[in-house]
Amino acid sequence: MKITIVALGSSGDAYPPLALGIGLKKAGCRVCLAANPAFEADARKRGIDFFPIQTMLRQSLTNTPNSIKPDKPLNPFRFFILKKKHIVPILERIVTDIRHACQDADLILYNMLSLPAHHFAKQTGVKAFPICLQPLGRTNGFPSPVISSNIHVPKILNAASHRVVEKCMALFLNNSDQLKGKASFHNFFQEVYSKNIPVLHGFSSCVLPKPSDWSDSMHITGYWFLPTSRDWSPPKGLQTFLRQGPAPVCVGFGSMNDPDINTIIKKVVQGILQAGHRVILLTGWSEESVNEQAGPDLYEAKSIPHSWLFPRVSAVVHHGGAGTTGAALRAGIPSVIIPFFFDQGFWADRLEKLKAGPPRLSQKALTPQTMASCINKALDDKTIHERLDQLSVELIQENGVENAVNILLK
Repeated sequence: MKITIVALGSSGDAYPPLALGIGLKKAGCRVCLAANPAFEADARKRGIDFFPIQTMLRQSLTNTPNSIKPDKPLNPFRFFILKKKHIVPILERIVTDIRHACQDADLILYNMLSLPAHHFAKQTGVKAFPICLQPLGRTNGFPSPVISSNIHVPKILNAASHRVVEKCMALFLNNSDQLKGKASFHNFFQEVYSKNIPVLHGFSSCVLPKPSDWSDSMHITGYWFLPTSRDWSPPKGLQTFLRQGPAPVCVGFGSMNDPDINTIIKKVVQGILQAGHRVILLTGWSEESVNEQAGPDLYEAKSIPHSWLFPRVSAVVHHGGAGTTGAALRAGIPSVIIPFFFDQGFWADRLEKLKAGPPRLSQKALTPQTMASCINKALDDKTIHERLDQLSVELIQENGVENAVNILLK
């Protein structure tokens, strides 16, 4: 069986589906990952075929003449407002690439950023299932995680909030000339709920239990963790840094491209250092260096595999992406989450509700002093560490990839 996994987005969107693809390959399937070209090497060295989706997302979000980088943080609704001028031309290229990627597949799996794959699968009569890192599905249990949790949604409107997000997604995708009048994404969501299409969620029910009003076709499998590549080894400088003192705090905001990201990173690092802790800074997309703050207590790298690094640090300060949150929980270390947009505040609030992390730290409230206070609370709170120890054991025992493969191939 040839399975194509369409996973648009950054590393947090692409690596969990790649982990799922590795599991499907081990089960005897031929797997192709369709994603940003930046992830081709990671896929091919693991024996996974690759189809490039030229999203141009990073180029569009950086400070270029064709930039859509706004002067304010980019929330989902401003993203939709910007679409006419900047996003629609990119969308056409994405839709074309997704169509080509889906050809000759026996089964198509796709994340929500890759929803056009559902349309092309219907055209060719191929089965296609959504794979999600956030809870997709109307429920009265909580509002849509895409809606900022700074917005109070009365419980009676929880299910309606999911419909609002579905409507926004459908309106956005129907801006494509290739899909306009041919694909009703409003109908897609109705099909998910009425036709029992399997939907796989790559997070753990230990973190978010399955809502009681979800159907049997909505599956929470456990996280899809990508193993560290066999050909990766830690740089000597990193190994030396780790040996020279107590476990440091990891700081990383992944692909966040907020206009204030450099200021945020400097405040975070300054606060942690002032609190007396060492820092490993993963610069990610920001490529921000804080060497002027460095001294012997700061180590910088563009990226380090979370599966290797997190068991060796004391805590992690991050944006609240689903994958980073899950990796920190699995390692049993506390997260201090500074959310930017989409589902990040949702996961920060889940950790607080589980007593597995401190309250989120907003960008508005962020200063070196508040950062120092938050990291000390995260490191010193015995209740948080007891809960993390429990969750870590449960997540290590849970095999989300295997669970998902069994559902797909049964």
